[in-house]
Amino acid sequence: MEINQLEDFIKDKSKTISENFNDISKNGFLQSVSFEIDVNKLDSKYLDKVNITTDGDFSEYFQKMIEYENFPALYFFEINESVEKEEIVNLIKKVNENFQLNIPAQNFTLKNQGILYVGKVKSCAWGRLIQHLGYHKNRKSHGLQLDFWAKEIKTELKLKYTVMFFEENIKEDINVLERILANQLNPIIGKH
Repeated sequence: MEINQLEDFIKDKSKTISENFNDISKNGFLQSVSFEIDVNKLDSKYLDKVNITTDGDFSEYFQKMIEYENFPALYFFEINESVEKEEIVNLIKKVNENFQLNIPAQNFTLKNQGILYVGKVKSCAWGRLIQHLGYHKNRKSHGLQLDFWAKEIKTELKLKYTVMFFEENIKEDINVLERILANQLNPIIGKH
């Protein structure tokens, strides 16, 4: 490809991104869903016996997210700031050692500022939540694997999940918004 063709491509792509982000700056996100997750209700039955998307404890939230299955989204997990960052990091390391699961890397933030993790999906936010909870059928899927360690926190863990859905035209550029949000929220887990 010639350098002039590359330059034209970059100009066109930049124009599209600019227009899409301009729409977001005017209209915000399409929809959001936010709810607390009672870590005491996390149970391995959701791995192979009970469908978490239809179970009484979680179905209302999953059904709201399933409505936006084809839309890109940003999401984050909030936790109580009284939980020590080191405790979380040590529990996650232990899970990795014992089960060889794919858990996101530790961030370089110095302390817990109330945000555990920030992420993005091009579609199927509800499926990504299942991975983070630790119930995806593929045990090697990348995620927080909360079922393996959340109940082990010495201080009672308060966990809140928030997802924001965007118009479909932002799918290819959602990673830019993820980086901006992660820089603002400074999560404990995940490199951005």
